[in-house]
Amino acid sequence: MASEEGIRLRAIRTKVADTDATTAGRDAYDGEIGQEMEPVTPAGRMFMQPNLSCCIVCIIGFKNGINVAAMKKGLEETIVQHKRFSSVMKQDENGSKYWVRTKVNIDDHIVVPPASAINPESSNKIEDYAAELALALPFDQSRPLWELHILNVKSADAAASAIFRIHHSLGDGISIMSLFLASTRSVSNPISLPSVQPLSTEGLNSNERRAGSMYYYFSLFRWTCITIWCTLVEVGKFLLLLLGVKDSQTPLKGSIGVGRLAKSISTANIGLDDMRIVKNAVGGTVNDVFLGIVSSGIRRYLQQHADKLAIHSSNNQGNHPVYGGTKEAVAARISIQDKCIDVLRIRATSLVNTRTQPGLPGGSQARWGNSIGYVLTPLCMKKHDDPLDYVRKAKETIDRKKCSLEAIFTYWSAQLILKLVGAEAAVNMSYNALVHTTLALSNMIGPLEEAMFFGNPITDIVPTVFGQPQALCIHLQSYMGKAKLVVTVAKDIIPDPDILLQHIVYSLEDMKQAACARTH
Repeated sequence: MASEEGIRLRAIRTKVADTDATTAGRDAYDGEIGQEMEPVTPAGRMFMQPNLSCCIVCIIGFKNGINVAAMKKGLEETIVQHKRFSSVMKQDENGSKYWVRTKVNIDDHIVVPPASAINPESSNKIEDYAAELALALPFDQSRPLWELHILNVKSADAAASAIFRIHHSLGDGISIMSLFLASTRSVSNPISLPSVQPLSTEGLNSNERRAGSMYYYFSLFRWTCITIWCTLVEVGKFLLLLLGVKDSQTPLKGSIGVGRLAKSISTANIGLDDMRIVKNAVGGTVNDVFLGIVSSGIRRYLQQHADKLAIHSSNNQGNHPVYGGTKEAVAARISIQDKCIDVLRIRATSLVNTRTQPGLPGGSQARWGNSIGYVLTPLCMKKHDDPLDYVRKAKETIDRKKCSLEAIFTYWSAQLILKLVGAEAAVNMSYNALVHTTLALSNMIGPLEEAMFFGNPITDIVPTVFGQPQALCIHLQSYMGKAKLVVTVAKDIIPDPDILLQHIVYSLEDMKQAACARTH
């Protein structure tokens, strides 16, 4: 996810009276308050529906205590200047919804909780406070749909923390992370923006791209055929999901209404270098390793909770008249449990950036909003003796996804359905599809170097989402050459997220050992 040579985010310029035009983090705006109207994107309209009302929550850890007054001033000069963070949603006489600029009172968006709101006995007091925001009152729609909670409370990784709560209708993770990073500065060079992961330059080589090259045309024809086939296959699987093909019922599977349940957040630091060792061993990517360790970790978790799986008692060899309670009975029971887990259907949904420019966009010309499509990703539950096989299987799955246009299909089909039948019907269709899956996955890149937000160095970044109709959401966030693994669960469904998190971490350790053993 990172490399030796990083690229620099461009500062987003803005044009606002009586302010410094070079201030980073602002979006271009040349109108007066209340005059500029911009249509709400189809995805934004869907996220405003009660069934699919989601919020992006991000914990930012700081090395030093937070000066509340300085934070307010910095926000007013940067993020508040962005049109989404200074607009409210209005509806015209035809029922169309628009973003309309309004005057922002920064005090309406800053929350400094009293000491009594934070449990001093908790070892994860910041995560616990953030998790409680899942049950917070809905946003006041007469104001821009965001807020920042400031906690001058020490945690394991930070002297203080700030928690952004942003309604998903404002934009997707790519948009919001890009704006946030454009409001930061590099600690090593305070006049520069922090460097981020360079974009991939993979593709046909110069000989293959020559206009008159027969190999070029052959490769193009081959790529087109593969894309068409993979798209048909993956879209077909997605249509089966819409028709009601559900995931297997497991201790991780939620049901209707799970998005409104109380949440719990668990985090762990893992090394990007460890992930690179594994990816190099299988010739894959960090995304392949991420999916592989999640698959392996979930399988381990289900093995530990095998007694909760829907295993028919007629197949329970533990009470077999021959085996009785002997070692053979235990071995037979474990074998049956393994076979049952092997055939479980567990799928993840991932939101994929559909912009023509990959990675984190920069500059005022970057397309803002929810430019995202869904990708349905099956997890390998089959038991493998070689831990690296989970990553190889993940690589096969992701390679097929890369060759398909599934994300673009789901993005444009959602817009078409919304126009034909309206937001409520479109949301009900999307909700019924998502609730049939087990979890949501997300992988977000961050700066390669230490960054600071209004002069205060950032120690870590912890993102998550509340409101999706799944009991389990797993994020991977990179920052400063490290990665933060974030597991968010519905507490009533998954009461032990720390155990699941440890299984995922142990899976990476086993894969690293297997990869290192092959190089010696």
